[in-house]
Amino acid sequence: MHEQIGNSPFGLISVTSNGNAVTGIRFLQDGETDASKADNVSRETWQQIEQWCAGERQEFDLPLAPPVSASLHEWLTVLGRIPYGHTVTYKEFALRAGKPEAPRAAGTACARNPIPLIIPCHRITKHDGSLGNFGGIQGLDPKHPRNLALKQALIDHEHYHH
Repeated sequence: MHEQIGNSPFGLISVTSNGNAVTGIRFLQDGETDASKADNVSRETWQQIEQWCAGERQEFDLPLAPPVSASLHEWLTVLGRIPYGHTVTYKEFALRAGKPEAPRAAGTACARNPIPLIIPCHRITKHDGSLGNFGGIQGLDPKHPRNLALKQALIDHEHYHH
């Protein structure tokens, strides 16, 4: 596994790859750094993240290999099609996935997304427009105020640059 850790306006971010494709993105807690073992994939990913943070990129063009089941992979494929700068509800996400009676499963898919930001689970909100949960920062509860603030910051960033 290869990893590159960098600082962003949204905090420390870890990018992992298998040498051929991105396998994970993690938002890290302050002070959580390991020695990076970057490769071309993680370096290119980090470069695209920096461009996204600067408002210069709206879509990522990277090979992805999330280590997930086939069922979750289907959900993540649909999630990856939600446009930059837009949010949809868990119910609408379920509809787009062809599973209109499964908004809770849509939420579970978001919670299990190993490549947040690139597969944009932050674009999914509750039916009333509130944020819902966000498991962005590793080790924090999805309802933790820092996770919700991060989700709001990512949404605001996209709205500003859209």
